[in-house]
Amino acid sequence: MEHRVWIASVAIILLAAASPDPPDTTRGLAWAYPVGPETPLPAAPKGVVAPGSKVRPGEADEAAGPIDWFPQEHPPAPDVVALTTKGGPTPCAECHLYDGHGFAGSADIAGLRAEYIVEQVKSFRSGERTSSQKPDRFDTTEMIKEARQVSDPDLARAAAWFAALPRRRFVRVVETDSVPVTRPSFFGWLDLEPTYGKEPIAGRIIELPEDPARMFLGDPHNGLVDYVPPGAVGRGAALVETGGPGRQPCEICHGTGLKGGEAAPPLAGRSAAYLARMLWDFKTGARGGPTAAQMQAPAHPLSEAQITDIVAYLASLPP
Repeated sequence: MEHRVWIASVAIILLAAASPDPPDTTRGLAWAYPVGPETPLPAAPKGVVAPGSKVRPGEADEAAGPIDWFPQEHPPAPDVVALTTKGGPTPCAECHLYDGHGFAGSADIAGLRAEYIVEQVKSFRSGERTSSQKPDRFDTTEMIKEARQVSDPDLARAAAWFAALPRRRFVRVVETDSVPVTRPSFFGWLDLEPTYGKEPIAGRIIELPEDPARMFLGDPHNGLVDYVPPGAVGRGAALVETGGPGRQPCEICHGTGLKGGEAAPPLAGRSAAYLARMLWDFKTGARGGPTAAQMQAPAHPLSEAQITDIVAYLASLPP
């Protein structure tokens, strides 16, 4: 079966939010906003199962929704998470998987507060949350579409279910001066070049699935590897602890160990590419919503290089 896409001051805040033309994201964060030619989504490998899974799905099972390779590892999923319905939204697990951590290009929503998940989906629905990549990223346009299709009761059920899932180590950070050669995917992640060559990291973060084939299976045990520039983790730690140019240490809102605060989501152990996009989207005002102003001010003075270091450090932390 072919898998569907998963899937400062008040003045500064107002200036960022009102800007009709966000800064060019290709300047220093092109690695976080890959742009490739439109192509079909690669099919899941035929006859291949997730390593360690006892599930052997048939065609009928696959047509009903995304395959649940490890059903014993989570509570029974509500229909909105697991099942394909005619005219309804894409099942949440198609992109976020049954462990909530998702895969390259999608958001990690495991263990987020249910109220926060609901708020973000409604921000997509209202148009307050977009992307500073123009035209909008594929995953953003997909989330806007799904947010407009899902009912409020189903949204509440899905949010409660994902909120109950445990957070776990999903990202492995490697400091290096050379990385695999990649090419941008239309769907918003990086693909390995078939040559399997190496090139200088050149100040970027290169995020790849540990096993690309298992990513297309929807295997929740297949994590991400974030290749980051040498010294990025240490520089990022200093920026996070001091608050950098915004002088607002991240732990004030995001809690001890950056594992989540009373209202702010956890940052520790999340995808570096995803976190970079969120910081840049806050900086440009593309990401709005009820609580967005709290992040727009500290994000606004950050440079591309500072964002790169910050997210390298955050991704390296235990969730």
